[in-house]
Amino acid sequence: MLNVAILGHSHDGKTTLAEALLFAAGAVPRLGSTDQGSATLDYEPEEQHRHISVQLGLATLDFQGRSLTLLDCPGFQDFQGEALAALSVADAAVVVASATSAGSLAVGTEAAWRMLGHRSLPRILVLTKMDKEHADFAATVAILRARLVPRPIPLQLPIGEEHEFRGVVDLLLGRALIFDEKGGHREEDPPQEMAAAVAAAREELVEAVCESDDSLLERYLEGDQPTAEELQNALLLATAEARITPLLVAAPARALGARRLLEALCSCLPHHQQAPTGEPARLLVFKTVADPFGKVSYFKVMSGAVRGDLHLVNARNGHEERIPRPLRPRGKAQEPVSELATGEIGAATKLLHTATGDTLGPKGCQPEPPPEFPPTSYTMAIRPKSKGDEEKIHAGLNHILEEDPTLGSELEPVTKETLLHGLGDVHLEVTLEKLRRKYQVEAVLATPQVPYQESVRGTARQQHRYKKQSGGAGLFGDCTIELEPQPRGEGFQFEDKIFGGSIPQQFRPSVEKGVRQTLEQGVLAGFPIVDVKVKLVDGSTHPVDGKDIAFQLAGAMAMREAVEKAGAYLLEPVMDVEVTVPEAQMGEVIGHLNARRGRIGGMIPADEGFERVSAQVPLAEMYPFPIELRAMTQGRGTYTMAFSHYEEVPAQVAQPIIEAHRAALHLKEAAS
Repeated sequence: MLNVAILGHSHDGKTTLAEALLFAAGAVPRLGSTDQGSATLDYEPEEQHRHISVQLGLATLDFQGRSLTLLDCPGFQDFQGEALAALSVADAAVVVASATSAGSLAVGTEAAWRMLGHRSLPRILVLTKMDKEHADFAATVAILRARLVPRPIPLQLPIGEEHEFRGVVDLLLGRALIFDEKGGHREEDPPQEMAAAVAAAREELVEAVCESDDSLLERYLEGDQPTAEELQNALLLATAEARITPLLVAAPARALGARRLLEALCSCLPHHQQAPTGEPARLLVFKTVADPFGKVSYFKVMSGAVRGDLHLVNARNGHEERIPRPLRPRGKAQEPVSELATGEIGAATKLLHTATGDTLGPKGCQPEPPPEFPPTSYTMAIRPKSKGDEEKIHAGLNHILEEDPTLGSELEPVTKETLLHGLGDVHLEVTLEKLRRKYQVEAVLATPQVPYQESVRGTARQQHRYKKQSGGAGLFGDCTIELEPQPRGEGFQFEDKIFGGSIPQQFRPSVEKGVRQTLEQGVLAGFPIVDVKVKLVDGSTHPVDGKDIAFQLAGAMAMREAVEKAGAYLLEPVMDVEVTVPEAQMGEVIGHLNARRGRIGGMIPADEGFERVSAQVPLAEMYPFPIELRAMTQGRGTYTMAFSHYEEVPAQVAQPIIEAHRAALHLKEAAS
């Protein structure tokens, strides 16, 4: 058995290739099409509408007595978490590259190679779209071999290109394989006009394989040609150790080459052997799909076997879970099976206490390493289209967050906005579509408000008397406060410094309550006031009209007037930012950060060909940055961001914010 992740650039044909493999193996009766919305693996409406995969597709097939589970990963960067979930349980990978992109190495291909390199996973490279206009085998292979390590080694040479593509010369077999549109092929002699190219390519293949095996290399250098079986065995070992990447070609939209690729998956990649019997069952949940009616948990059997009515314990929380019957995934459908063995991927429904990343097994079992997901890097405020739908949005989001660990949501305490965090604009747009389709609630996205704060530079002493008489009992409250700044981060401190009874004891908390109301409402631009100390130093009362509410109002107004006298100013959150970019774009990105009021902290090498730039940048400048970074680096740049501190907003930036707040207040007063 073998679990194969299919990776690559968006629109290079990953799902189409997976559909061709299912069709060639007889797992589905017809060839599914992403363009026509008939694909087994792209079944979500969001995928059919956008013509891209937005979630991991899974399907198991049987071929030549072996079981293969295909994990079809989205190529679009916003859904990278799905690929990382797949790689946490994959034994090997197929990386897809389009034969029509000869001009450059696609971002998705490069990213897939990097992820596989971090895990040392064996892989096969498949050149797709050989039958499409502008397909160019030689130019595309040259780019791939110049940029990728371990270097791809062709196992096949195409016979024809573009609309004339009809098969390959298999360099191991020494035969031409003429493809048919049922996924199969027939053998014949290689075209005579390709003899020289075939001989040169086979010699290169033999040399590459022999270099991976010392005994074969010694014999080869002495003029002894290895047998086909020896070559195949050495190729399997070198591929398993990620020292060689076999390269094959296909036209999956017509299923051309699909069966030969299935044969290569069986012969060039290591498969699970039968596990010892009697081991306790233990499984890792790597993906969850949730909706209002329940959820499906996808898992890999790490040891033992999973059979019906199996009771296991969640290693994280100690809850017992029951698997009524194991299921084998095939796109949206789930096929009940009697047993899933070690290494196999399956699914279970109605696991009540289990989330993505959990391990289920015998009581006291050690948890498996969970999938590692990227941190969120794009944030928008989410709001209901209709008033009163806030609870429906939160309920729907809770379900969606359960199935997508790369999403996050929080209530911003200063702005009172619900923030939605993800990996990009398309990621969040798809989340809105899920909310509408699955949970019948319409929502919109907006640029978040910046959670500014206010503080004061100097000190002030302020008295305020609140007095109101309206025929009967009146209101009276009088207080004097002293205001001073505190060091950054010290917060708010209130001190009762009254000696004697100028303000009765029961009204002094009322003054503090009023002061705190002004703290929350702000004075300059409507944001909380922080890092100040207020002392209540004097006041007066009235034996009849002295009231709690009067002292609250007096305290609030005294605080407002004191803040204005003490030199109020605006504070903004500043973020620690790390940007990883290709060396070629480093100067442009640094210039962009500088233009956004960033302070560059340093630069260090990252992965090969990449640099990591550290900087501190105001949050207000970072909301559009993810989209700009993607455009500047053609999708190769990534970044992380974490809160650092608050600091004063420059006057030229603060003034428009203050004026906008005052204009809004005037409009509100006019409307009332």
